[in-house]
Amino acid sequence: MSKNNSKSAWTVLVSGSAVGLLASLFQTIERINYAKNPNVHLQCDISSIFSCRNVFDAWQSSFFGFSNSLVCMIFFGVLLGVGLAGLASSKISRWLRLLGHYLSLFFLGFGAWYLYQSAYSIGYICIFCSACYTGVIALNWAWLRLNYSDLPWFKKRTQSFEKLMQKDTDTLLWVLYAIGIACMIAFRFWYR
Repeated sequence: MSKNNSKSAWTVLVSGSAVGLLASLFQTIERINYAKNPNVHLQCDISSIFSCRNVFDAWQSSFFGFSNSLVCMIFFGVLLGVGLAGLASSKISRWLRLLGHYLSLFFLGFGAWYLYQSAYSIGYICIFCSACYTGVIALNWAWLRLNYSDLPWFKKRTQSFEKLMQKDTDTLLWVLYAIGIACMIAFRFWYR
């Protein structure tokens, strides 16, 4: 990967981490306000579709035994630090890059499950969760660009993948994935 492409990937990693960290921070603040007073007006209760209050009450919002937003704050905070170090041209060890990548893949799957649960089981979407998931998609794009030559399933296909990246095929696939997630949510609320 060229130095320019590497800088772009680190920039996207930092941006995605910052978006996710801010969204999870705001969600945590709203959740604390809601815990103090369940009748308080929440800034994230925007409409009959986007309502944090209704999402907060669901078991899926505390899947790990405590608020998912706390897990997200730790996840995005750590990756923001790694991203800033990479952006500053620090050498990030292979194991740390791959750990960040695998954690991002885990949250890609967890986030898809959570958004599906929000839309189809809970019946509401948390706007902050959507922003966090946007950050997760950006993180996965960046990690793939940074790590493709170190991933076991790309070892023999590194040159082929580089050609696809030069044509931004990977970017197109991530955009199509994001559109697919948006359509999944939109179909649920289309006639509401």
